[in-house]
Amino acid sequence: MTATPRPAVRLPLRLPPTVRGACAAVQTVAPLPEPVAPAPEPEAPLAEVLATEAAALAEVADPAALEAARRERRARDIVEALDGVLRDNPLDETTLMIDLQPAKEHERGRALGRRSARCGGSAARLQAYLRDDWHPRHAELVALHARLIEAEDRLRTESRALSR
Repeated sequence: MTATPRPAVRLPLRLPPTVRGACAAVQTVAPLPEPVAPAPEPEAPLAEVLATEAAALAEVADPAALEAARRERRARDIVEALDGVLRDNPLDETTLMIDLQPAKEHERGRALGRRSARCGGSAARLQAYLRDDWHPRHAELVALHARLIEAEDRLRTESRALSR
């Protein structure tokens, strides 16, 4: 009996990371000749079937391939987050804006508060990757995170001073 390659299945994001990593590694390596999970019941929900198959694949997949797939995905996530923050960097803006309009003098405190919140949000986006010191852009990420945190504190203090 020859195995026919299965079409790529888009897995739901709610599966555990180990299961998603196993599926990604198995898709990049060779297709398995036989299903490794027992045949599902005909009325079984798709999510349950996928979770069962992915768990079975995780047991037989090569741990090194799984780790490589996780690390590669993590590297892509770091680059996406860093580039996204650099693209929408609130530190580069020169004028205070509210609803795409320059802030009037009496709106300055509110505009500073909004920019402070944007700096905090950008820093939070980078927070998850601060321990990944193996990545080539790690120093850039740490420096930008520190600048965003400092700017958030400074802008929040200014905003509160103007709001009094």
